[in-house]
Amino acid sequence: MVLFTALIGYGLGVSQLIFVEIFCFLFGTLLTAMGANGLNQWWERKRDALMLRTRKRPIPSGRLSSGHALTVTLVWSLTGMLLLYYGVNSLTACLALITLTSYVLIYTPLKPYSTVAILAGAIPGAIPPMMGWTAATNHFGVEAWVLGCLLFLWQIPHFMSLAAIYRQDYAKGGYQLLPDNPEIEGVTRSIIVIFSVALLCVTLLTPFVGLGQKTFFLGAFLFGLALLIVSIRLYQQYSVKNARQVFLASIMYLPALMTLLLIDERFVSHYWSF
Repeated sequence: MVLFTALIGYGLGVSQLIFVEIFCFLFGTLLTAMGANGLNQWWERKRDALMLRTRKRPIPSGRLSSGHALTVTLVWSLTGMLLLYYGVNSLTACLALITLTSYVLIYTPLKPYSTVAILAGAIPGAIPPMMGWTAATNHFGVEAWVLGCLLFLWQIPHFMSLAAIYRQDYAKGGYQLLPDNPEIEGVTRSIIVIFSVALLCVTLLTPFVGLGQKTFFLGAFLFGLALLIVSIRLYQQYSVKNARQVFLASIMYLPALMTLLLIDERFVSHYWSF
């Protein structure tokens, strides 16, 4: 998903395809993402061993030593950022560094102590499409910020519904990801609905800042409405089934929305302007 959203950002901004640049961008982004994920697993290896969904990961299962994992993930991270710096541009490499450090040094340490961790974790998750835009254009624009905003808002219902599904498992690892018990109280469920509404509103405004036209506007409305409906259903009645529906809907929503945006911007809008 990181590579996909990064590539969408690149496709929206690029004016001339340079295959060496595309290779360096995608491979550099891949290595940086692998490094961030690996460093996260290295940091959380003891907690991962306590949870059913993570105890078979390479470090807690004993397939990799922590020292080996740390070395490899640091090499991945450094190599990825060097590829971005020398093969793409320094702005994109800087964004990759911000993504890596915020994910590993802010989001990861916060998870056992504060529900703010989900908001903090949404920041590095929002940067890949911005990296795609800067890789293609070598500058920030309002389009890059809009793409980042879309990804930021999307992650809240996505990850909160996941945390609700595995709430008891996360508790075994000592994580405090939700502000309440969604089975009894309504804060988590309310936040999911609020961010689903915000996501719908921002996507409908996107064409007015120069990304997408009528086709995207219609698709964004329908996709956003579908996500909002399952979010409201979860708010009205909590169950693991309803939480899983929100999670699955969010997984289908993002690639559909981003693909439609690229198609509309690059092909449809040439014939049908807003």
